[in-house]
Amino acid sequence: MPGARRGRDARRVSVTAAVVIPEDDVPPVDREPVVDSVVARLHAEFGIDPEHLRRLAVEALGTFATARVQTFVPILVEKRLRRTCRELTLSDR
Repeated sequence: MPGARRGRDARRVSVTAAVVIPEDDVPPVDREPVVDSVVARLHAEFGIDPEHLRRLAVEALGTFATARVQTFVPILVEKRLRRTCRELTLSDR
């Protein structure tokens, strides 16, 4: 490399490229238990209509349907719904 600093601080670096292929045998998150538990918790905490929460939960789950890692989807869905519930309760005041 022209102009590159050389000397005792110089180090060799190697790079390895990898192709990650999503596994088809990993099932997506089972919707019903996730939706039911999130709706129950958020209804108890915020008092929002359970059917409205259910629609929001199903919609939020749908946005993560193609996520490569499904393990954290329930946590992300609840986080998103909690933010929405806070906004809804603040706008009602």
